[in-house]
Amino acid sequence: MGVLTSRAKDIYLNDEQLSEALGYLATPGRMRIEAQVPYGKEGIFMREYPGQEYYSMLPSSDKQSFQLRIMMNNTRNCPDFLLREMSAGGGYDSPGCISRGLFVERIVEDFGFQFTVDYQDVDRIRNCVREYLPRYMDAFERGYRR
Repeated sequence: MGVLTSRAKDIYLNDEQLSEALGYLATPGRMRIEAQVPYGKEGIFMREYPGQEYYSMLPSSDKQSFQLRIMMNNTRNCPDFLLREMSAGGGYDSPGCISRGLFVERIVEDFGFQFTVDYQDVDRIRNCVREYLPRYMDAFERGYRR
């Protein structure tokens, strides 16, 4: 179900591209997923993502919506279709970020990615891809090996 509104943005990929992107993002140390939760909305996040960690916004923050983003540690050998979705930002030491919240929700909810962990559980992600996109396991492995 997620926590985002209909105004959130997505990345539109075909199944083969999605599978390759999942493999690329699952590579150890490649990225970290952040969730920023508005003050007073922590309970909503915890109901949707039990046990997952997040960053709380201050009560003085002017943001009222959840912020979900992928912070890249490196973008070496990134597939072009995914690189186009990255924007500058993420602090002084990040080569970029993906701020398409609906995409972030989808990979967390459907493919086993976790918020705020440095290393994703590749086996869990691989098993989810095998379940949802079995025809494209080779694309997942191609992305993982990049």
